[in-house]
Amino acid sequence: EPFDYYMFGQNYIRPLVDYRNSYVGNISIFQDMEQKLQQGHKVVLMSNHQTEADPAIIALLLERSNPWISENIVYVAGDRVVTDPLCKPFSMGRNLICVYSKKHM
Repeated sequence: EPFDYYMFGQNYIRPLVDYRNSYVGNISIFQDMEQKLQQGHKVVLMSNHQTEADPAIIALLLERSNPWISENIVYVAGDRVVTDPLCKPFSMGRNLICVYSKKHM
């Protein structure tokens, strides 16, 4: 605050997503997930993401169907996303649990 880093990341990545060829499969699972979360249950999604942009892409693909999940998802991230000057602005707009590896401690 006062700068909206979440929207900065979303707007930066948005033009890079090919919406005509991108989709979220089994969208009904995300609708069930959102109901469970709003009832106070916990949900864990496991992913082997490939780029630093994956959290923004996931949020972009869910923003119309599941905006609550899109804005409130919590990501587990390595320490690089909060120390690397190029990654940090995008990470500041996300809900992160930062994990510091033993080799960096």
